[in-house]
Amino acid sequence: MVIRPVTRLFALRPAALLVCAAVMVSTMSGCRRDDSLKIGYLGTLSGRHSDLGVAGRDGTIFAVEEINRAGGINGKRLKLVVRDDEGKAESAQTAVRELIAAGVTAIVGPMTSSMAVVTVPIVNNSRVIMVSPTVSTGELSGRDDNFLRIYPTNAQKIRQLAEYARKSLGLSRLAVVYDLSNRSYTDDWRQAFTRQFESLGGTVAPAVSFDASGQTDYLSVARTLLAKKPQGVLILAGAVDSAMFCQQIRKLDTAMALFATEWSSTPELLVHGGSAVEGIVYCQNFIRDDDSTPYVTFCRSFDARFGQIPDFGAVYAYQAVRVIGKAFASARTAGDLKGAILGIGTFPGLQGEFTIDRFGDADRKPFLMTVRQGAFRRVEVP
Repeated sequence: MVIRPVTRLFALRPAALLVCAAVMVSTMSGCRRDDSLKIGYLGTLSGRHSDLGVAGRDGTIFAVEEINRAGGINGKRLKLVVRDDEGKAESAQTAVRELIAAGVTAIVGPMTSSMAVVTVPIVNNSRVIMVSPTVSTGELSGRDDNFLRIYPTNAQKIRQLAEYARKSLGLSRLAVVYDLSNRSYTDDWRQAFTRQFESLGGTVAPAVSFDASGQTDYLSVARTLLAKKPQGVLILAGAVDSAMFCQQIRKLDTAMALFATEWSSTPELLVHGGSAVEGIVYCQNFIRDDDSTPYVTFCRSFDARFGQIPDFGAVYAYQAVRVIGKAFASARTAGDLKGAILGIGTFPGLQGEFTIDRFGDADRKPFLMTVRQGAFRRVEVP
């Protein structure tokens, strides 16, 4: 038996180690752990109500890019995962499950109340929180769950609009038309507005429903609304449908008082409604012609990025991301985002501070708005 020197066996060891090290570094760089902070966006990006969803997506993208340019959150970049709920319950539920599976810790959205109602039970069975920019249904109020929002519930806006119609304008008879495709929002508005308006001595009749997901004969619905000679019509629908109703109502009665909600107050209302939407009054928390420095600066930067002035959906989605970002910065763990948000409580907004209470519900001051000379303007009430 021949015994070879041990040194002979390891003669090439240094070179071999260098090769192994290179392979290990290459392998590790290819499989490097992603330590970014993932957040999701959920909104209606296709179909009839996509204007609000697209605005929310762009506001979310803008905020994520802004945060990442500034170095991220505690040195970690935000990574955005976007999903389209298509304005359908099943699609929204599937999208939320996909976002959770993708490892997001927070979801910005959804943008409509009906999509929130069907997806909140899913996030409640996870460690993910949902921060909605624009959902306002009272159906989700006062709950200790994983759903939070930066937009107030309908209650205060309903009271202010009802008082304006009854006391300031002296109207006593109103009709209502409402969209069943976003029933959690429109039914909440219809019932609460009726109670409020009738408590002031007015009457609401008729209340006519339609479904924007199907075919709508706007003229026929308008005739039904005006059959009982109301002095005004409250339209609870998205921008396109509201515009169509305004056109048909104006054909039948050019002097009819028209009212709507913030859901329809997007540029699509002006595009499709034209002169028919002049004078329509609605109540919301967003002031388009605000001249405060944070808002003006944001609008200029957003316009430079997307080539358009931001709508309220973009403004509130941007603020929702900033709320999540602030929570990331102060939370001890990613799973403690809800506790961090509730602990902070008060947040700087683009149009003033706003608060989020222990149930995740926001409080902001509403304003009456109208369309005047083809633009959204604030209503000055004596």
